[in-house]
Amino acid sequence: MLSEAHVRPGYWVFDIGCGDGSILVEAAKMGAFAVGVELERELAKLAKKKALEEGVSQMVEVVVGDFNAVRLTHADVVTLYLTTEGNKKILPKLKAELKKGAIVVSHDFELPGLAAKRVVWHYYTNFDKRRILVYSF
Repeated sequence: MLSEAHVRPGYWVFDIGCGDGSILVEAAKMGAFAVGVELERELAKLAKKKALEEGVSQMVEVVVGDFNAVRLTHADVVTLYLTTEGNKKILPKLKAELKKGAIVVSHDFELPGLAAKRVVWHYYTNFDKRRILVYSF
């Protein structure tokens, strides 16, 4: 997802529903500042621990809460692995807060009513392929 967004050093990457923090750690290793938002307190702790163990904790912040817990005004990239319904709920916030040129990358699920700039298929195995949808705001 990060490579599809062309993440570069100095970018601000927000991962909504960051889970164990894997995307945050990879973004930080690419030189980006990474902010994760996670509802589940234990997963947020795990994400912080992973960033510390990988030596990138100074580049990573994890916020416990829903997507309303952060402002996205300085986001260069937002990553989502929500359902279509979840994407529908966050869409007004994306439209209201993202700066012109920001990129949203969604794993598998569309942002209803928006046309993706591009759709890339990733093959994890012969039986498991996933869509990466890239949107430009």
